[in-house]
Amino acid sequence: MARVHAAFVGCKVSRADSRAALRALADAGHTAVDDAAAADLHVVMTCGVTAAAEAKSRRLVRRLAASGRPVVVAGCASALRGGQFDGEGVTVAAGDDAQAQLGAVVGSAARALAAAGGESAPAGAAATATGSRTRFTLKVQDGCPAACTYCAVRLARGAPWSLPLRTALAVVTEALARGCGEVVLSGVNLGRYRDTGAGGQHDLAALVARLAALPGLARLRLSSIEPLDLTGELLEALAHPRVARHLHVPLQSADDAVLRAMGRPYTVARYHALTGAARERLGDDLALSGDVIVGFPTEDDAAFERTRRAIEPSGELFARVHVFRYSSRPGTAAAALGRLPAALLKQRVAGALSAAAAARRTFAAAWLGREAEVLVEEFRDGLWRGYSSQYVRYHLRGEAAPGALVRAVADELHADGVKGRVV
Repeated sequence: MARVHAAFVGCKVSRADSRAALRALADAGHTAVDDAAAADLHVVMTCGVTAAAEAKSRRLVRRLAASGRPVVVAGCASALRGGQFDGEGVTVAAGDDAQAQLGAVVGSAARALAAAGGESAPAGAAATATGSRTRFTLKVQDGCPAACTYCAVRLARGAPWSLPLRTALAVVTEALARGCGEVVLSGVNLGRYRDTGAGGQHDLAALVARLAALPGLARLRLSSIEPLDLTGELLEALAHPRVARHLHVPLQSADDAVLRAMGRPYTVARYHALTGAARERLGDDLALSGDVIVGFPTEDDAAFERTRRAIEPSGELFARVHVFRYSSRPGTAAAALGRLPAALLKQRVAGALSAAAAARRTFAAAWLGREAEVLVEEFRDGLWRGYSSQYVRYHLRGEAAPGALVRAVADELHADGVKGRVV
């Protein structure tokens, strides 16, 4: 049996898939290791959301393959264009969708190890089993039925799929027993979660309600949710005190014409109404984060300016924003629209990133001198680090422990968050 190291590029779904692959390989008798140098086999979950993400995936695969040990490749980029990973010692785990790919990883690993002659890692390499984390990401949904014109991920992930509620409860219960404090629910289109098994029909609101009630849970968080999925039923479930006061709701553009060209099924006014209802139900301390795509082919100067103003602190909308440079993806409808000039795109991205940084600093500064609940994750550089319910990163002095939920007060802005003390 082999020692297996897993790596990923991209989102929380990719991270969750890498852990699922490790679990499947462990069930087959292999051992998971954190140290790439200690591995007999590497598994890489790739990302295809942008050309840059694909390039990063290729670099990671090449670097790991250079060790001379076999690499099994899966994930979005391999599903879209598996041939880009061709190379000595590299095997692409083929499958019609993401779930089939995960199933194919075990068989691909066995073939890759056999082809390599079952060679082990160098003598003296320290193989350490992958340990539990204070934050556990659980993928409960995959696939996307939407028709966004720029998105290749929906092409790679296949038909929508949901984890049975009974299984989700069992997996989270096990994670809590290992010392996990926070559980993050992830999915390609999380709001499409539907368990229609023999136990009845359960949507995301039902899943959140059941998980939030589990003994030992400190906090439950959603990775991302589409605007139209912010229903009254879901908001009621999210109002549970154990659910994080943070929602990541992609906007993509603050211009209605661009949203239509993107195939996004809402207007800017509708986005504001839905997120406003969430803030009204969940409280003024709700932190809203989101995504924007800068440089979509139909975005003119006025459209970009609307998006930039929505991001900056004066827009009073976002606590933090992920800014994506538009990337034309083969096979998507938007690929036929052409591209904006590179210099213009670079200028707009810089402007959006500056506004996003200002929004993050402004929201973090609003917590100076106020108490917050922080889930401690690790001790680094003489300080405890963790996130508040609003997803502000805290760097703390004082007594704490990994997995502990502590009260803290921030005294100053620091790095990507705030610095303070446990109280």
